[in-house]
Amino acid sequence: MLPEEFLNGIREMIGEEETLLLERACEEESVKALRLNPLKKPSDDMTDLHKEMKLEKLSYETDGYLFDPECAPGRRPFHDAGAYYIQDPGAMIPGALLKCSGYLKEGMKVLDLCASPGGKSTQIASEMAGKGILFSNEIVKNRCSVLSANIERMGITNAVVLNETPGRLSERFAGYFDIVIVDAPCSGEGLFRKNSDAVLQWSRENVQLCAERQESILEDAYKCLKSGGYLLYSTCTFERCENEDRVSGVISKHPDMTLLDTGFFKKTAEGLRDGFGDCHDAIRVWPMYFNGEGHFAALLQKEGNSADSLPPGGYEPVSEIRNRKALDEFLSGALTKEAAARIISAKDRFRLFGDNLFIMPEDTPSLSGLKVARCGLHIGTFKKDRFEPAHALALVLGEGDVLLSKRADEAEAESFVKGMTLSGDGKGWCLISVGGYSLGWGKASGGIIKNHYPRGLRIQG
Repeated sequence: MLPEEFLNGIREMIGEEETLLLERACEEESVKALRLNPLKKPSDDMTDLHKEMKLEKLSYETDGYLFDPECAPGRRPFHDAGAYYIQDPGAMIPGALLKCSGYLKEGMKVLDLCASPGGKSTQIASEMAGKGILFSNEIVKNRCSVLSANIERMGITNAVVLNETPGRLSERFAGYFDIVIVDAPCSGEGLFRKNSDAVLQWSRENVQLCAERQESILEDAYKCLKSGGYLLYSTCTFERCENEDRVSGVISKHPDMTLLDTGFFKKTAEGLRDGFGDCHDAIRVWPMYFNGEGHFAALLQKEGNSADSLPPGGYEPVSEIRNRKALDEFLSGALTKEAAARIISAKDRFRLFGDNLFIMPEDTPSLSGLKVARCGLHIGTFKKDRFEPAHALALVLGEGDVLLSKRADEAEAESFVKGMTLSGDGKGWCLISVGGYSLGWGKASGGIIKNHYPRGLRIQG
């Protein structure tokens, strides 16, 4: 049962007839969808899995598909390998708008200001394909851990994950970003069908608190945006005060901001509706018309054209890294010459966080004083006289990049992510994969592959 006060507000907005349609839509089963990960190339035998999941292509997202929920893809090892990201069809709309409309270009600097759990960050990163730099920020520490894990799982190498306030970032990175994404914390009305807790937690007071918070976040987003840059604003609520009013507020306060026409994109995604009032170029996703949950999206542009305001920096040259011998021994003993050369070619972007070695994204500005959860690609950790490869490194390598690998079947892969040993020939670091997707490291010796899948990620039961 939807809150009556909520329904009264909806009636004022769209009328009695459409409100009844919304009520009926909220009683139906939610739609399940996923995005295949283009950063990871599957083997030919994955065709059978796609057929099994009964994937149905979405018109507006290149990598988006509906799937058969009975296949439970979230509980299969392909999910742990980053083969796909499970995401509501409506939640794909804002990112698809950037991708399909040509606003996202190679080498851009992008800030996802409220990024957890990572749906929009991973969607945008798949289009960036390792070029440019993506800052994914989450203010809540435990949600930041989830965000970082999803960035790692999807094999993203050009992301910096931060645990900062929007205010701190706007002070530090004023006028720096080509694109700022604000998927704002909201009252969650668009998820009523999917999440019963959202219904129980709803109140008019919470709606107003969300609107005030969104206004503050958008002001910081504006400060981070360079001249000529794009601001993508989205929510999963129906409230005008959280949607159109927030967009109008930005434009009223900052006349150099313009709401862009999304008409072309709307034609590619059946069931989308215009925003209200002066914000008709915004996108409304209503579950009675669209095969997904409720969302709102608006794309704005800041006038002008300016260069980056911050210089790059913050790297530690490889010559200063202690125990270089241990790193070289791992590279030559576990990777092909070509794969090892790719890592060494990035030595100017090596950076140490304690004993952990990362490859920073290109042109990363100084991060001194910021709360950094992840910075680019974690290569591994120095441990006394040896170098132990990171799980993140396994997830960006392919079978052709390593000297020793084992392609597990699905049953073996399920066992592996639970922490079990596998059988296998050879000696040394071994890349475990499933369906051609890398899954993690093992260490082979005497016909046994000892499990090095991270304990914190292991599936229980």
